[in-house]
Amino acid sequence: MHPLLRKEGFILDVDGVIGRGRKPIPPAVDAVKKLIEMGKIVVFVSNNSTRSRRIYLQRFKEYGLDVDESQMILATYVTAEYIKEKHGKSKIFTTGEDGLKEELVLAGHKVVDYDEAEVLVVGSNRGINFEIMTKALRMCLDKAKYYYATNPDKIFPSEDGPIPGTGMIVGSLYWMTGRLPDRVCGKPERVIMDLTLKKVGLSAEDVVVVGDQIDIDVKAGRVIGAKTLLVLSGVTTEQNLEEMVRKAGIKPDYILRDLSGLFNA
Repeated sequence: MHPLLRKEGFILDVDGVIGRGRKPIPPAVDAVKKLIEMGKIVVFVSNNSTRSRRIYLQRFKEYGLDVDESQMILATYVTAEYIKEKHGKSKIFTTGEDGLKEELVLAGHKVVDYDEAEVLVVGSNRGINFEIMTKALRMCLDKAKYYYATNPDKIFPSEDGPIPGTGMIVGSLYWMTGRLPDRVCGKPERVIMDLTLKKVGLSAEDVVVVGDQIDIDVKAGRVIGAKTLLVLSGVTTEQNLEEMVRKAGIKPDYILRDLSGLFNA
């Protein structure tokens, strides 16, 4: 038995771990089912800033996984809740797509144009254009406006290979203004990880954090003091593993080709 199977809770990334876009990773999906059958507490913590919990639940049905909303801890949801906690219901301009906007509205915020907004929320947008970037730039230059990012991901795994993550927008704004977000809400920051531990009702020593990116997922596990498992089915692969470790400056506790390795050890 793999030593990680002694853990009570599994905090799983989604993209690159159990699926790539609409395509599931079948051995990993089977592994998730086995973990649930074993009575493990399984939650999905994703930095994907284009999707709401509702959208993700539909995607999981397509993967063949029967999970509920309480198991979904998404950067979109966490960002919306964090802003409400800090500033109350706010007027927000976002670079993000409909999934992020949906979570902002569900939290009681109003999504408005940049000249009405009190808060800038940066999230990925596969239709990003000059107009959206101009509006984000103008808000970023105004130090009276709060600025939050859903996540710092530089690269995101898709069905046919890596694509730019939210970091593309965060990096562009920093290059133009010298300003970084007032807070990043997704992994590897404590905002999302502390909320996750609270949701599962376990201590860090009782869980394992699983992901495909060292500087995001493994670091997130380190932040809370949990064991970490890196899978080579997403952004990090067997081919670029050494380079990724060198760039991140940290190593995961365990490495597997994919999640099914938990049961093939």
